Amino acid sequence: MQWIYHLLALTWTGVHTFQPNGAEPDDDSEGSSAKARIARFFTPPHQPSTIERVGFSMFYTVSHIFTLLNTALYWTVLVPAGHGGFKAPEIPSHRHGPSNTTGIFYDPGKGLFEEDDIKAFSILNIWTITAVIAFVEVVFFNSIRRHSPVVGHVVGTMVASGLYLAWASIGKLATDHWGLFFLDPKLMGNSTGAAVAAGVGFVVAAPIILTYLHGLTAMREAITASH
Repeated sequence: MQWIYHLLALTWTGVHTFQPNGAEPDDDSEGSSAKARIARFFTPPHQPSTIERVGFSMFYTVSHIFTLLNTALYWTVLVPAGHGGFKAPEIPSHRHGPSNTTGIFYDPGKGLFEEDDIKAFSILNIWTITAVIAFVEVVFFNSIRRHSPVVGHVVGTMVASGLYLAWASIGKLATDHWGLFFLDPKLMGNSTGAAVAAGVGFVVAAPIILTYLHGLTAMREAITASH
C-alpha cells in the first residue's frame, strides 16, 4: 500500500510539474481535449468532497500504519521467536521452528549478514527502510497533516486490521498456513485463546501506532508554526 501511495504522489507531482495551470484544453481540438482528459485523470481533484478527502486520508494512514506496524512486529516478535527468516541473536526467548514462507527463501541457520547481499538487502528494505521512509515523511514533510476526524481514523485503522486478519484466515483455508505464526494455535501452545488474544492485540496495536503518528505530526506542526 505504501508503494501505491508513493506511485500516486509521484504521478500527481509529475502532472503538476508539466501542467501547473490545470488540465483545461488549450483549444477545441480533439488532441487537446484528450490531453486534458488524461491530465485530469492523473490529477487530484481541486475541490475534493469530504468523502474524497477522508477516504484519501484513510488510505494514507492505513498504508503507513501497516508499514510501521509490520516493522515493529517483525523485529520485536517474529525475529526473536525465530520466524524472521534468519538466525536470531542469542537472547533468551521462546522460539519455534521456522514455519513461515520467509524460511523458504532464507536459511534460518544463518545470521542476517551471513546471507547473500541481495537477501539481506531484501529483508532490510521490506522490514526497515520502508518504515524509515514513512517516519521521515511524518517528521519532515509539512504536507502531512494531523488526522481528521480522529475517531474515524481510529475506527478505520482497527477495521483495516480486522480485514487483514480475515484475509489471513482466507489464506489459511487456501494454503493451510497462517501468515503470522501467533495466529496459529498450534504454535501458541495449542491454545486457541492465545491465538485469539494475539489477533486482538494485532488489532489494538493499529490505533496505538496511529496515536504515535498523530503525536509526531502535531509536534512537527507546532514546531514549524512557531518559526
